[in-house]
Formats: sequence, C-alpha cells, structure tokens
Amino acid sequence: MSKKATIGDSPKDRSMEIMDKFIKREEKKNRYKDKLPARRKSKDVPIDLWPLQDQIEYWENQTPQQKFDRKYRNYIDWIDKLRELTGYPDSSFNDMVSPALHKQRLKQLFSEKILPKEAYTMLQKEGILWV
Repeated sequence: MSKKATIGDSPKDRSMEIMDKFIKREEKKNRYKDKLPARRKSKDVPIDLWPLQDQIEYWENQTPQQKFDRKYRNYIDWIDKLRELTGYPDSSFNDMVSPALHKQRLKQLFSEKILPKEAYTMLQKEGILWV
C-alpha cells in the first residue's frame, strides 16, 4: 500500500509557528519600548511614534509659519514651486526674475513666508512676472 500525502503543516508545527510569531512580536515591542523615553511628547522621539491623539493634536495646532517651514525648507524649494505655478519654461522664468531688484523681491517674499500661489499673483500685479 502507498502512503497518503499530507497536506499542510501538522497541528503541532502550526502551533509552534504561531508561538514563534508571538515571541518575535513581543521581543520587538520590548526592544523599542526600552529605547523610548518615559515622556510621550519628547523631542527625542519622532512624531510618528507618539500616540495617535498626540499626533493629531500636534498637526492641528501648527501655525501657518510652521506649515510653511515644513513644506518649503529652503528658498530653492519655494522658487521651484513658483516656477512650476507659472508654467513658463525655465529660461523664460529666469529672464523675468533676473534683474537684481526682482531677485531681492523674491527673497523678501520668501522671508515673509508668502505661499508660492499668493506670491505668483503679487508678482503679476507688480509686473515682475508676465501674464
């Protein structure tokens, strides 16, 4: 007589795999638990590891300046977004803003933390960017 083929793991193997997964998950929790400080909202802890309620509260209570700083970390990011909004080729955009006074005006708008969309309409009204 021939042997019957077994399909899948035996109940004993299955229970061992489940227990191994549980042990690994608990070890992982404990490993990161030791590294996190007792304070929930510590500057050392990334915001992603804060409890969800604290994360929501943090993002809702940000000022417009903080949102601007997070989105446009430097002048180059801001000017690239402005260039994208105009729809002009890079060479045309550079020609429009190349005079020294225009560059100073752009830097002033960035330092005042004006969003690129608002800056675009302001620069059009001032005649720096063509319509």
